[in-house]
Amino acid sequence: MSYSEVLTSTSDTWLARRDPRLKLAWLTAISLASVLVDSTTALLLLCAATLIVALALGWSARAWLFVGGLLLTVVWGTILSQAMFYTVEPRTRIVTLVPEFSVGRFSFEGLSLYREGSAYGLLQSSRIVAVMLAGLSVCLSTSPERLLAALAWLRVPSAVSFMTVAALGFLPTIADQWGTVRRSARLRGYRPRLWQLGTGVWHSWRTEAALLVPVIAAALRRAATLATSLTTRGFDAARPRTIYPVLRMNSGEQGALVLLFTGCLLLAALKSAYWLSVAGLVRIPALATCYEFARNWL
Repeated sequence: MSYSEVLTSTSDTWLARRDPRLKLAWLTAISLASVLVDSTTALLLLCAATLIVALALGWSARAWLFVGGLLLTVVWGTILSQAMFYTVEPRTRIVTLVPEFSVGRFSFEGLSLYREGSAYGLLQSSRIVAVMLAGLSVCLSTSPERLLAALAWLRVPSAVSFMTVAALGFLPTIADQWGTVRRSARLRGYRPRLWQLGTGVWHSWRTEAALLVPVIAAALRRAATLATSLTTRGFDAARPRTIYPVLRMNSGEQGALVLLFTGCLLLAALKSAYWLSVAGLVRIPALATCYEFARNWL
């Protein structure tokens, strides 16, 4: 089964029927919140909210297995990198990968994994997971035509919006092609050894890089064909476009949009006031409760 078939979302789900402008506002709100909030509770709530919305996509168990594996890879990579390069004191060493050594005047302090770094990496990865789930929810529940209409309504330049929609549309194709190239290499006897020490690991990494060449070449050919097709059909990004059917928001979607906008404004205001207070620039005694709330929960 191809990647595009695994991540296919039906068009009759609750999320697919929502206005694309509301879904873009949801994605913007999650992106903003993932940058502003720092507390563990707030980040976990953010991930839970994006997970609940993603459940409305109606994915199959195989699709959730694929997305779960992708998210776990991101979490594992973030934890490992932060545990390895954490420099803030105090820190507790879990395991030493490379011991300290000195050669002449050169000294190397070693390479270890630290417990505080892993906890920090886990916290940071929750920001990425929340944004990834929100992005997948929007991209896989919105048809390219509706997404293009929403971007045009938001006054995004036509060239940028069309390029964005075309790139999102080609991502499953590129993923499928990359999988085909790797399967072909494995049928020819290629066995990746990306994490084993020895000479074979460098050969595996060079082969993985070489496997991207036909994928990139095919993507360039596809882009050239698409550009030629648009030119022959008289596409002009500078001219106004007709949107059909016209975008319409019902009262519930308008209420949700107002809630998102108000929530983002409140969050930005609370965090800005808290940061100004911590920096000693502006501190208003009447906002002491807000400072306390931002410190403990945001």
